[in-house]
Amino acid sequence: MEKRTEHLISGLGNFGIKLSESILLRELEFLDELLRWSDRINLTAIKNQQEGIEKHLIDSLVLLLFLRDELLLDLGTGAGIPSIPLAIARPELAIVSVESVGKKVNFQKHVRRKLSLNNLTPLNCRVESLVKENSYPQITARAFAPLDKILALVHPLLTPGGRLLLLRGSKDEVNLNKSTEALSRFDFIICKKHSYQLPFCKANRQILEISRS
Repeated sequence: MEKRTEHLISGLGNFGIKLSESILLRELEFLDELLRWSDRINLTAIKNQQEGIEKHLIDSLVLLLFLRDELLLDLGTGAGIPSIPLAIARPELAIVSVESVGKKVNFQKHVRRKLSLNNLTPLNCRVESLVKENSYPQITARAFAPLDKILALVHPLLTPGGRLLLLRGSKDEVNLNKSTEALSRFDFIICKKHSYQLPFCKANRQILEISRS
């Protein structure tokens, strides 16, 4: 077994996540494609394998601990983070990834074809243009805007009883005091805060689990 596979296994092991060797190899194949394409069209600031394993693969796959077996919408997914690592690890889970930058969606479509990810549907559009049908039982998003704005965007998309998993980095700030009115107006409740550290660089991360009543 090659060193980077062992590195991925070791990192995931910190969270009690175990994946088959075939899945791990496909995860690394995705990372290879991401770094190769990024040399030409700048998809990610990360340029080396070890950092990519930790910050693209492991940090995405932590979400496996919280996902249900329901349709997943990933907002602002960029080059497919966390959509593609999750789609590889959970081939039975239907995932819709939304990204407004065309070159990043083209890369996602390339990976979808190359790895036969039939459970992944990349969409090249803005969140605001999605059909507002309250049809997604679970949504992931990074803290790309103030929480009240994210809630306003998510509210017409999330089913009653659905959950938003909001991903936050160590430098992200969510002002909960300013968001109290938005939480109440849209019938959202912050159920849990899941805090963790990445296994090698020790960067702090947090997932806010927000439900809609």
